[in-house]
Amino acid sequence: MIPRLKSLTCLVGVGRLIVTIDPRRRIELTDPDGHVLFLLRLLAEGTRDLPELVATMRGRRPRVRQSDVESALSALDELGWLDNARAPRMLSDEQRERYFSNLAFFDVFTSQRRGREEVQRQLVDAHVLVLGVGGLGSSAVQHLVGLGVGRLTLVDFDTVEQRNFARQYTYTPAQLGQSKVEQVAAWVRAFDPAVRVTALHRQVTGGGMVAELLDDVDFVVSAIDQPAGVDLQVNRACVSAGVPFVRGGLAYAQGLYWSVDPGRSACRHCLETHREAQRRQDTSGELSWPRALEQDQVNRAIGPVAGMLGALVSMEALRYLTGVIAPVAAGTYHLIDFTGDCRITTEPWPRDDKCPVCALAPVSRSAARRAL
Repeated sequence: MIPRLKSLTCLVGVGRLIVTIDPRRRIELTDPDGHVLFLLRLLAEGTRDLPELVATMRGRRPRVRQSDVESALSALDELGWLDNARAPRMLSDEQRERYFSNLAFFDVFTSQRRGREEVQRQLVDAHVLVLGVGGLGSSAVQHLVGLGVGRLTLVDFDTVEQRNFARQYTYTPAQLGQSKVEQVAAWVRAFDPAVRVTALHRQVTGGGMVAELLDDVDFVVSAIDQPAGVDLQVNRACVSAGVPFVRGGLAYAQGLYWSVDPGRSACRHCLETHREAQRRQDTSGELSWPRALEQDQVNRAIGPVAGMLGALVSMEALRYLTGVIAPVAAGTYHLIDFTGDCRITTEPWPRDDKCPVCALAPVSRSAARRAL
């Protein structure tokens, strides 16, 4: 292992350093004799292993001990400032070039034990099932392909219409009347021929159909709201198979997304149990009033709304597929106010210890990734 200092900013004062790698956080280090700065400069070169670092440090400070250098390296690694210059190469030269900005971003999460290419390799090896390739679904597909997800299965039964073009950018007017899912798959193949994509022109009719598609799937993006009860059906299929999923959508002008981590988080059935308990505790009785009027189900999503929801859903997928950071929407509604400042509020719901669906969950397929 060759410890290497990540790119950072270091200001030198009298007997102290101010180091910044993340603009939100400044770290002050005491350095009266300049030894800390000397070590940082050696690490920035990224060419010396531990014995070589110790030998070079002793040239400046003969009494330095190996344990001192080891402690310093451990502290710097804990701060997220180090990676391994000899981390295993897991990508081709073409992949390194294509995913250059991805690798630079993953630098935020890497350490001496886990390199950037390992994170990208997990995405390249991942298989994601996308249910629905309308506004939200097609936006999510674009982000997933950009992230480098290597295999996609896309499901939709709809055809391209004129009204789609305000928010769906993976097909053109020349494709009016054609299968949406086939056109999205064609866009994927043109954008990145290395991605293995399967297009299924069919309607999701229930959990049984979803269950049949989950073999070898690592994650599911659900961007459908039909038929009635489909969220519960997708939930049961995914939880039973141990496959995490995220659901995104729009309620009038409020965006939303939430996810389920089988065996770890509350599931969608737990939410129904929670809502039923709230209805029983409602002293006003309003929650049990019958509906006299029903709001029309009109798709109000504009391009920026579909794009933002697709991006947030894809970020949640990234969290599950790589484990670089824990999922933020597991058992938690994330609500985006599109009529105001796009502020995001969260509403978690509790896990039901007696949930009959959660009881079916094996160890989540995402758990092994997050254990790395």
